[in-house]
Amino acid sequence: MENKVDPQTEDVEASAEGRDSWGAKTEYMLALIGYAVGIGNLWRFPYLCHRYGGGSFLIPYIIMLILLGIPLFCLETSLGQLTKKGAPGSFAAMHPAFRGIGFAAMVLDLICSFYYNSIIMWILRYFFSSFTTGSLPWSSCPDDAECCVHSDNSTMYYWYFEALKASNDITVIGGIDWYLFGTLIVAWIVCFLCMCKGVESSGKVVYFTATFPYLLLVVLFFRGVTLPGAKEGVLYYLTPKWEHLADPTVWRTAATQIFYSLGIAFGSVVAYSSYNKKENDCIRDGIVVTLINCGTSIFGGFVIFSLLGYRAHKTNVDFDELKSGPGLAFIAITDAISEMSVGPLWSVLFFFMLFLLGLDSQFGMLESLLTSLKDEVDFLNKIRKEFVSGGICLVLCILAIPMSFQGGLYIVDLLDMWSLSYPLLIVAFFEIIVVSWVYGVERFCSAIKDMIGYAPNIYFKLCWLIVCPLVIVVLILSGIILSIIDGYPLYDKFVGCDNDTLVEQGLPPEANPTWVVKDQYPGVFVVLIVLLNAFSCLMIPGYMLYYLKDKMLNVSSNRSICSDHDNGEL
Repeated sequence: MENKVDPQTEDVEASAEGRDSWGAKTEYMLALIGYAVGIGNLWRFPYLCHRYGGGSFLIPYIIMLILLGIPLFCLETSLGQLTKKGAPGSFAAMHPAFRGIGFAAMVLDLICSFYYNSIIMWILRYFFSSFTTGSLPWSSCPDDAECCVHSDNSTMYYWYFEALKASNDITVIGGIDWYLFGTLIVAWIVCFLCMCKGVESSGKVVYFTATFPYLLLVVLFFRGVTLPGAKEGVLYYLTPKWEHLADPTVWRTAATQIFYSLGIAFGSVVAYSSYNKKENDCIRDGIVVTLINCGTSIFGGFVIFSLLGYRAHKTNVDFDELKSGPGLAFIAITDAISEMSVGPLWSVLFFFMLFLLGLDSQFGMLESLLTSLKDEVDFLNKIRKEFVSGGICLVLCILAIPMSFQGGLYIVDLLDMWSLSYPLLIVAFFEIIVVSWVYGVERFCSAIKDMIGYAPNIYFKLCWLIVCPLVIVVLILSGIILSIIDGYPLYDKFVGCDNDTLVEQGLPPEANPTWVVKDQYPGVFVVLIVLLNAFSCLMIPGYMLYYLKDKMLNVSSNRSICSDHDNGEL
């Protein structure tokens, strides 16, 4: 028991003195909503509904929200508000040996932040290209692009050949695209200007960045549902396919989507909540934000599928061609928008909305990194916030420059698909264990009661003690099993209009190009995947060993002093 640090001690109270705080409760709520509601709500959730049973997917999705999303999110809001520290300090307050959980979260913030802005880089590329008085640049094929004309897929051609100038192999980094490089710089400058003073500046910015996307989403909704074919698109989105509920993969996917959608285990929720007043109702806040996030995903599905229904009506493109992520936002939706009257206006609104959604999520990760660094490295508190924030943004911007090269798409895809999945689950598992089992769930609930006037009910206690750890273990084990079944990791290799590739696939040279094919990662990239996963995870046992070694050295030193004293040498 002596190793457990009470987060209500005078030392912790003293550490909170002089700490920044939110200018108003509204700023905190908007920042938290903006962080949780991101690009994935619009380009991943609708795709998962389409793939895993339409309306029936909402059943496991909502169940996993109740069993996993709400309890974990509320745990992080409570922990940050209770300890008044970033992730490392918060977990150290539960038990000093577990400070490494926070360091692991910092590594995940670092990895995700430097590639997440690369997605914003692509969004800005399309946003700026949408400012035209004529037709959108991806609405038709160039006259000299035979493969584009032949395939009749101008949006696919524009994405690979014009926007990315993608290389045809992951080992080919290619040359730099100066347009993308410029939008990358713009993205990082905007991030710096918005968060240069920490929550003092970002707290004001979120009044616009967290609310305006909802206005744009509503505008796009009413425009989308009035288009021809919108009804068919929405019905395709919601029509339940009950047989999918018997598929374990559907339940695992629903749990994973809830987990990543809320941004759990990055330390961002802990960091944001650490700037709250002690009496703030952190439990209620967590419930409200998770419900808004879930509602936004569902509402966003109506917007996306109404546009896709219009696209199918105009072009006869099958819904089964729908892809997740960039394939949805930069190909399918841009195709639908290019068919609309006043297409450039709707394109500007759509990509501006994605830009703001991405920006708020980026704020959360950068704020978590900044808060943890300032808590752990004392001399940074003596430096002006603008310089610390600027230094972080500059370093991450330099690291992200390879993303603007022709092979940048492969780097982003590798980091997005392989660098976070298992580390996030492992960090979340340890954070729930240290709070509920090491520190003690009753003790934690008692501390929350001292803050907000009431203790979390039996639902939270059961989820924190049993349900959440069990679900996370199942997710980890099922992921490992599926990875073994799938075999060697594959990536999407861009081949464009390579007729030789078509022949190899048994297709005639004049067939429509497949654009991408599955290929095995080269060995060096498999090693990189393993290292990326191991680096963050090893922070947890690594710090435990450091702590135990330091503890043993202190005990040995104390024994030596006592021995010298007994021998009369002192």
